[in-house]
Amino acid sequence: MIPRIMTHDRIAVVDFGGQYAHLIATKIRRLHVLAEIRQPEDPTEVFAAYKGIVLSGSPSLSSFGEDSGYNKEVYGLPVPVLGLCFGHQEIATHYGGTVIHGGREWGHADLHIVHPHPLFRGLGPTEQVWMSHFDSVTAVGPGFEELGYTKLGASGPGHRFAAIGSDVHKRYGLQFHAEVDDTTHGQEMLSNFVFDICGCTPSWTMERYVEEQVERVRQQVGDNSVFLLASGGVDSTVAAVLISRAIGPERLHLLHVDNGLMRKGESRKVLDTLGKLDLYRHLHFVDASREFLAALEGMVEPEAKRRAIGDTFIAVFESEAKRLGIEHHLLAQGTIYPDTIETGGTKRADTIKTHHNRVPIIEEM
Repeated sequence: MIPRIMTHDRIAVVDFGGQYAHLIATKIRRLHVLAEIRQPEDPTEVFAAYKGIVLSGSPSLSSFGEDSGYNKEVYGLPVPVLGLCFGHQEIATHYGGTVIHGGREWGHADLHIVHPHPLFRGLGPTEQVWMSHFDSVTAVGPGFEELGYTKLGASGPGHRFAAIGSDVHKRYGLQFHAEVDDTTHGQEMLSNFVFDICGCTPSWTMERYVEEQVERVRQQVGDNSVFLLASGGVDSTVAAVLISRAIGPERLHLLHVDNGLMRKGESRKVLDTLGKLDLYRHLHFVDASREFLAALEGMVEPEAKRRAIGDTFIAVFESEAKRLGIEHHLLAQGTIYPDTIETGGTKRADTIKTHHNRVPIIEEM
């Protein structure tokens, strides 16, 4: 386990499998507060280390008891909790409220704030929000109060308890999705929760993040050398620069592979760019066009092609590492966040598509 370099106030985002869990984390990070995706069944002591917890939405139905088997001991912690959509319903249910199936809302709605609260500090009496739910809270338990209700237009149907809260329990729920841009002032609501309710300090910045990652790499690598596949893309190039800063370019070996699927002259441009970044000392190149095209011959299914490309990259990598005598170096890989999300990077996430740098053989390595 690599030690944390600095201590930041952190918010846990509990991923119930909803489509917006990562977006919630992103919106909180934009406030310069570190948000981390956690699994619902994580131990209580893990959640106790956070300044606040956000429960995400879910395709499960709270009214049917489909709670994904999460750790309900988090409700015993003194940590403030904000539930969004499914999370809102789970908070209501746990504290003695009622959730029913029905009353579907989808799209824009007007939130009418009926009780001034720090969660809505700086906002007007009516806010445009985005709804996406089949279950509805129809009653709240002791210690809770209705903070707002929604209405579809001036004469449309309305739903009570679209916003609930208990300052005694430090539990709050929003039936709508505050994390999406369609909720006009959703970012302000998240900000109010993070700062006014959780008391976080905005100390997490990209500049500090870079410093921390360089130090983490330095500690993890130790006296070893590192071998990295460098495509020339953002992910591997950033990884190469960070590693070079951490251990020096002399201990970093880069391999650029021409897979036959690149633009004309692109490999030359990649090599030139890496050289300008002071990464030329151990920069290796191999033209493996024939190997990749042979591996793809006859394939038509996109997912199979992506896996074949990933597997071929590893075969070329292992062959070149052995030829260069550096097969015992540590393997580094750059992967941007969207690749992880699209490949189903969390336990309850579905795979959108498998990226060549997220195939099973690479995950094992």
